[in-house]
Parts: sequence; C-alpha cells; structure tokens
Amino acid sequence: MSINEIKTTVFGFMGTQPARLGQPGATPVCSFRLGSTPAYYDASAGVWKRKSTTWLTVKAFRTLAVNALACLHKGDPVIVSGSLVTEEWTSEGQSHNSLVLVADGIGHDLARGQDTFTKIQSGAGPVDEGAAGPDPWTTPLTSSPPETASASSASSAAERTSVEASNVG
Repeated sequence: MSINEIKTTVFGFMGTQPARLGQPGATPVCSFRLGSTPAYYDASAGVWKRKSTTWLTVKAFRTLAVNALACLHKGDPVIVSGSLVTEEWTSEGQSHNSLVLVADGIGHDLARGQDTFTKIQSGAGPVDEGAAGPDPWTTPLTSSPPETASASSASSAAERTSVEASNVG
C-alpha cells in the first residue's frame, strides 16, 4: 500500500455485465459499473427511503479479472474492496477525468443471496502479463471440485426453509 492511498469497500449492484478490456496476451483486465443506493429508515413516516444512486466504474486485473468475468452478472449484489483512483485522459482537446475503483477483491453479497465457491488449485499460478503458457482469456483456470455438504437432501430442504423463514420480515 502506498502513502495517501484511498482504500474503500462498496456494497452495491452490478449495473453492467463485466467487459473484457485489452488484447489477448496482455494482462487480463475487466471493467463494470457498480451502483450503490444508500437507504435510511424514516421513523416518522414508518418507511424506508432511498437516496440517489452513486455509480462507479470498477476495474479488476489478472486472476481477479478472469474470475470476475466468469462469475459476475449484471444485477448481482456484490461487495467490492479496493483503491479509489482518478483516471485522466484527453479527447478532442478536452481533458476528462473519472473516479475508478481498482478492485483488490470482489464477492457476491451473501446477505442478499447464496453462492457456490470453486477454489483454484494451488498449482495454477497467478495470471500476469508476459506469463508463459496459454492465454488466460481463452483457457479456463483449473479448479478443484466444489466443496459440498454431506447432509441429506431432506435436511438441506429443512435448512433452506429455516433460512427463508428467518429472512421474512
């Protein structure tokens, strides 16, 4: 971490499908828009009220980009942690800038749903620019079989019913 770096975590919903950036053989990069809408409870009215949605561009690099592209979809509730940076560019003689969240980690928000995790085998090294071997955009990462519970389907159904009942209200 560098001095004066702004680290933050944002909870929100994916506003766009993750898009691949860059060329094959280069460092994998993906980008998507993340919308976060704060809400508060107005006790006098007895209702939840929403504030304006804040939109950020999220960029992920290397293995995180490859996995994000494979696992995330528009509309998914996610938690993104990373560094806020300002991207600057010039177009048609005009200077422009945009606030971007460069992701260190991305995950589905499990307070809003369930997910399945597939661990990448330890033999699969990190994806990086100039790495020897196949292009990570066209070659899926080797993964371990998902860990599954040994509970019977009857107990799984009972657990789901219990979870659904506790989420009501």
